Amino acid sequence: MIIRTIAFAAALALAACGQAATPTAETTTEAPAIDPHAPPVPSDDPVTAAFLVGSWGDNGDCTSTITYNADGSFRMADGSTGTWTLEGDRVTMSGVRGDFGVNVAKGNENQLFVGQPDGSFGISQRC
Repeated sequence: MIIRTIAFAAALALAACGQAATPTAETTTEAPAIDPHAPPVPSDDPVTAAFLVGSWGDNGDCTSTITYNADGSFRMADGSTGTWTLEGDRVTMSGVRGDFGVNVAKGNENQLFVGQPDGSFGISQRC
């Protein structure tokens, strides 16, 4: 009797090996749903000087930009110029109007979160 039970179990195991697995609710994984209305979230990737190089606008508007150049200079939409540096997550811009610093965080490859000195923040996009 024991030998018959072992033989039956072995036959079931061998038969199961030849069959394709059928996905079940426990084995099927779905990509998490993305809420298009969810607020943007900063990336864990740090902002680098190379990432900043280019023209950036604020809150979806590319009519008034700031352009960061690889040589450490910048140009505002009104034509004013100066120099910029990045230390950690802080960008400091120096020009004829004085020095101005903001904290930055990367959103995605074309998005930058900008923390203002008053505690507010904005979102800039690559233009």
